[in-house]
Amino acid sequence: MPWLVAAGHCVGVHDAAIHRVALPEDARAAACRGSFGNWLALVPMSPPPYQPFLLNPFTTARIQLPVWTEGTIIKIVVSSAPDSENCTVAAVVGSEFNNERRLGSVSVCRLRQKKEGSSSPWWCITKTFYLEDIVFFEGKLHAVDGAEQTYVFEDDELEEMRKWPLFHRDRVAPLSIHKRYYLTPCHGKLLMVSRSFGINRVPGGAYHTIGFKVSEVSEHSYGRIIPPPPVAVKKFDGHALFVGDACCRAFAITDEGSKIKEDQIFFSDDESNTSVVLGGGGTFQVVNHEGINCYRPLRLLQSYDLRTDCFRRYRQLRPTGQWQCVTVQRLLHRDALPPPPATDQWGAMLLLWEVMSSLGASRPPCYWSRMPSHVPNIRVIPGNVIMSVTVIVYDQSWCFTQSGRSVQEAKQLAASEAVSFLRSRFRSVLDDSPWSGVPHCHSHVSEDEYEDDDEDENT
Repeated sequence: MPWLVAAGHCVGVHDAAIHRVALPEDARAAACRGSFGNWLALVPMSPPPYQPFLLNPFTTARIQLPVWTEGTIIKIVVSSAPDSENCTVAAVVGSEFNNERRLGSVSVCRLRQKKEGSSSPWWCITKTFYLEDIVFFEGKLHAVDGAEQTYVFEDDELEEMRKWPLFHRDRVAPLSIHKRYYLTPCHGKLLMVSRSFGINRVPGGAYHTIGFKVSEVSEHSYGRIIPPPPVAVKKFDGHALFVGDACCRAFAITDEGSKIKEDQIFFSDDESNTSVVLGGGGTFQVVNHEGINCYRPLRLLQSYDLRTDCFRRYRQLRPTGQWQCVTVQRLLHRDALPPPPATDQWGAMLLLWEVMSSLGASRPPCYWSRMPSHVPNIRVIPGNVIMSVTVIVYDQSWCFTQSGRSVQEAKQLAASEAVSFLRSRFRSVLDDSPWSGVPHCHSHVSEDEYEDDDEDENT
């Protein structure tokens, strides 16, 4: 499992354990632009010309890349282990913004060529286009643009493009400020992850991630006019995904007690103007789009559940404590509940409001009085008050009725029953949440069918 990089130390994603890894001085001053196994791709922060390098922080082994002379390196990927023979290195160059569109190009070099005995210089294989991400998969370089068009470059094609870099076809790409696309191999498949940004549904929220969609990439050549339609993916075959601008990776889930669950997407660069790079056995590092390292404590881990469309945020409540879920939000792209009234929402009534908000409800609970003759199944003590509460979540409506010695007592009892019902109905969302301790008093209740809800919400 990967680690998160905080100020001066690393934090284990699966157990929140603290790890100390001493880096050379030039590595601490460089920007991390990729990771693969235990290797990091590091780029000096000074203007070019400079010499990027690959570093194994655990052994301090280092491989110098060819001198870089022009443009800004945004991401680096490799075709095989950096210390293997004839490894190909590819870099995303540029990532400038033009009319809110992301522009970039791809350059490559060869490491340790047998004939030459040294690395080859960089050469450009594409002109500037709306480039989103690149990755090596099954020995071929793949790229995706802002129109979800993918491209495959065979190894021999890379050599041919030394003289004739590829011109991207003239297509209109979507606004990259609202979406980002990532490519990552997972269990023998190449997946394209679409990440949407927008205004957070939580009142006062900023411009954050509000949704993900994942599809399987069908290989086709650049010359193909109409690419095959993407195949939606809802399961990762026992894996979890970690996404960031400089690195994406799939990891097999082997520890059932870990916070890292299968079929989930994990990330930590929630703001749309930052990037996080991932180290497999290595690190996360936060940088902004100008390439400046953000040396701030990174104690926040976030996840998205494909099945339930639910976001979670985890924090270490103590410096050496385990990850604890502090926020659960489903359907961030929908309208949100307003903050609860401060005058009469307390106890079970406040708890019901918070649980409904986390489940994605947009209408507050509605309380109303009932006559004893209208609720024959409720045993009413003479002089007691009968109150009902109507709860609407995902366009499904339920009504809960209780009696009490006062209006407030009856409301609290009805709200408590509603919370217990929702805890059972949506247990996959609320199991790992601040309300996971609410008892299952409705064990006979079937859990909600989230797959159907997701299709309804995303159409």
